[in-house]
Amino acid sequence: MFWRIFEYPRNKIELLLFILWAWTAFAAPERLGATTQVDARLDTTRLRIGDPLTLTLTVRTDPGESVRFPALAASLGEFELLSSLPPQKYEEEQGATLEQRSYKVAIFETGPRAVPGLPFVVMRADGSVDTLYTPELQVKVAALVADTTAADVRPLKGLIGVPKLWHKLAAWGVLALALLGLLIYAWRRYLTRREARLLEGFKPVTPSKPAHLAALDELDRIKSLGLIEKGEIKLFHILVSEAIRHYIARRFGVDALEMTTWELALALEEKNLEPSSHELISLFLHACDLIKFAKYKPQIMEINATFNKAYEIVEKSRPREVRPLDEEKPGEPKALARGDDLTSAGLAQKPGVEEKR
Repeated sequence: MFWRIFEYPRNKIELLLFILWAWTAFAAPERLGATTQVDARLDTTRLRIGDPLTLTLTVRTDPGESVRFPALAASLGEFELLSSLPPQKYEEEQGATLEQRSYKVAIFETGPRAVPGLPFVVMRADGSVDTLYTPELQVKVAALVADTTAADVRPLKGLIGVPKLWHKLAAWGVLALALLGLLIYAWRRYLTRREARLLEGFKPVTPSKPAHLAALDELDRIKSLGLIEKGEIKLFHILVSEAIRHYIARRFGVDALEMTTWELALALEEKNLEPSSHELISLFLHACDLIKFAKYKPQIMEINATFNKAYEIVEKSRPREVRPLDEEKPGEPKALARGDDLTSAGLAQKPGVEEKR
């Protein structure tokens, strides 16, 4: 038959068969020898709706051939293109080239789905053009919420008893607060008793002598206790302040021990005390109050100055000594009566000096 076609084709069918035989004999072997390959892979075949999926396309080309990748946005079907990763190329033996491109895709439909075959246009070395397709890729897409309609509906279970932890927490909290309050009370009681014991050990001796002498003796006794060297600054000022208040109470007849510094200053104004003495007492008591109540920590010079003021208060406000009339010597001025002030009495006449008329 075939030799007759070579001799003279009788009709169109024989001519068509001849052309087909010629293409199969000469062109097909050339096509079968082509090694250009395309492939597609997914990183998983099971996913939830909306989860990103990685699609990797691989193309292997021989020397002199080129491949045009498909336009994925229009070729993915139900899938949507999210992003693309940088392409990667590798040189293989005999000049072949391997190129990979990866893409992030997603689908928003559930059930069995498929990535369709993607067309690649191949430009061969002899100028011919061919189209190769990747295999179709099957995936199963699950919904975010499980389908409960097909599940076996069972009756509700009974309530489970939950231990009431807040009762225990509240009880422990009350116990902790009570313990804290007890510790604070015990600490304050300890400090109060400690101060009371210290004060009992350094109580001023009840004087059986004049107020100013008893005050000076008490100040000397406090000085000899060495409280400053022991660091008992507050106790030192408490004792000095009480000694001066005892003196003021006996000397001027005011309840100095039960008065505040401000009340005591007002009470002394009614005693016609000299302004300098009144100011000195106020400054002294204010200095002691700062250390007793405001927790002020004075320097050693301030401590010495406050202690010296205590001596100065006694010396300035003490009653002036007078001599009896029978002890006055001839030629000496008349002695001052108790309670008189030197500055108000004036100077006595010196012996041998006549009074100017």
